[in-house]
Amino acid sequence: MMYRILIVSLPGSPKREVMAGRLSAQGLAWDWVDGVRIASMDDIPWEERNELEAYCIPRLKEAPEYVCRATGCKRAMLRAIDKAATCAEDWVLILQDDAVLAADFDGKLSELLGRVPYEAGCVMLHRAGGGVKEVDGWTRVTGDVRSMTAFALRPSFALVMSEALRQWGGEEDRIWERLARQGEIILSPSPQLVSCTQRGSDIIGGIPELRGYWK
Repeated sequence: MMYRILIVSLPGSPKREVMAGRLSAQGLAWDWVDGVRIASMDDIPWEERNELEAYCIPRLKEAPEYVCRATGCKRAMLRAIDKAATCAEDWVLILQDDAVLAADFDGKLSELLGRVPYEAGCVMLHRAGGGVKEVDGWTRVTGDVRSMTAFALRPSFALVMSEALRQWGGEEDRIWERLARQGEIILSPSPQLVSCTQRGSDIIGGIPELRGYWK
């Protein structure tokens, strides 16, 4: 099963070197997709941020240190998804630069993707949240599931996901429920093939109210 790897990462981030080491150790090739830094809230249209959840902390919904980072992350993910839509491979794997891959990742992913039903457009390799149900031997996303750490998508599905994200004013990792409600089939394996940590997060790092996540 042919797939391509895209890694979303801010230029100059120390996490790039760490991530490169992880993939090189498994003999994997990849392309970088540069992250996006937004300098001011003035550069963000209201409709691009009007549904931010911001961890249910009212201050953060108007705080530049959160809004600019969250929106920049969504724009960077859109870059990756739009690039995925142009790929010739059967699948495109999009990773954030804090992803930790399981051992023998290539073998496990190739076997997994070879079994995915044709009607499924995306496979989440990392997820958090309980909005899933078991269907025909697969874990299917049906509701509140979060994570953009690692997912594989067909180029045709990338077009659908890009359009949904462009119309979404919330955090990009909350788009899965909207896609599922649109009838899109998104699957997730168990056990998951990727793990991560929020320490050093480009979005929440350094924000006092969220210290419990990134400290």
